Amino acid sequence: MPSDMTTDERASGALRVLEKACEDYHSALVATSEELRSLLDAGSATAEARAGRTAAELGAFAVGHIDIEKFAAFERTGEPVAVTEAPRLEAASRTLLSLLEHGNDLYYVNVDPGADLRDAVARGLGRAGRAFGAARTVELARSGKYDEATHGGWTDSFPPTLWSRREKQLAPPLVVEVDGADLRPGGLADFLDGEQKIVLVVRGVAPPAALARLITPGLLVVQTENPADLGAVAEAAGPAIAALVPADACHFTHSPAADGGRGRLVVRHMPTEEPKRPLGSLSVFQQTEAMRHLAALAAGWGLSAPETTAPSGDGASVPAPAASAADNLAAWILRQADISGMG
Repeated sequence: MPSDMTTDERASGALRVLEKACEDYHSALVATSEELRSLLDAGSATAEARAGRTAAELGAFAVGHIDIEKFAAFERTGEPVAVTEAPRLEAASRTLLSLLEHGNDLYYVNVDPGADLRDAVARGLGRAGRAFGAARTVELARSGKYDEATHGGWTDSFPPTLWSRREKQLAPPLVVEVDGADLRPGGLADFLDGEQKIVLVVRGVAPPAALARLITPGLLVVQTENPADLGAVAEAAGPAIAALVPADACHFTHSPAADGGRGRLVVRHMPTEEPKRPLGSLSVFQQTEAMRHLAALAAGWGLSAPETTAPSGDGASVPAPAASAADNLAAWILRQADISGMG
């Protein structure tokens, strides 16, 4: 990552990498809004007139983004909506239009210094998830099963804890700016399901191996200095999480196992020294344990490190041992086991 890149530039770059996922969710919003508007207009205008009205309301948002099959939330039955339920449908329609007005800000969260990362992500996903709440509200209203006490807040916030399996497959991506001192990502495992993609853009000093504890066989985990590495997140078939961290932190990629076995862990950089001081509420012990966890996984699962070359006697280049991640990891494991002191 270029040292002169600001946090805002890194966040913008992350959003660009996730552009396809953002466009897919945007298409779902447009398609759902159009279907709902058509339902509200049923019997009062021709199909052409309804489409024209929707296009006028959405403007440029609708151009090239409609994908009805991606989010077939509503089925036109031709039956009129009960007059008493019309206000609920109108409220759902307003919710969808308001989400469209957010643009890319819908997929961005800024965590205030000292705030809880998990809570901030839950609020961000709950905000974007209002689309699901609006769709559910309409279906419940049409079927006469809507209950204000139970469903009344679904267009205000619809957190991932309420999402169905299908909704998790349509999960909105999220780019999150957070201070390194507040980088406690363990709670984010609750959200990493379906097709959820989360990218953390870290401000300032960061714990060296913050994402190591999230490594599981089926989850793509990327911790890197280079925004170009985020392409793996965008292309992942399934949930994925990444963090853009400083140059002195651990840099690694864990790819899910294709055959259900061990995933592939590639460590590109490992600090040569353990943490010396607490960072925010993270103690030295907690930071060190995360590094040890990453080292143990790398040692047990096999480590991939870049090959280096050294000149041979005749001037040709020959393979030479990589004195980077592999050596650092080996040294780290030896230090923790204190093997060097045995004799």
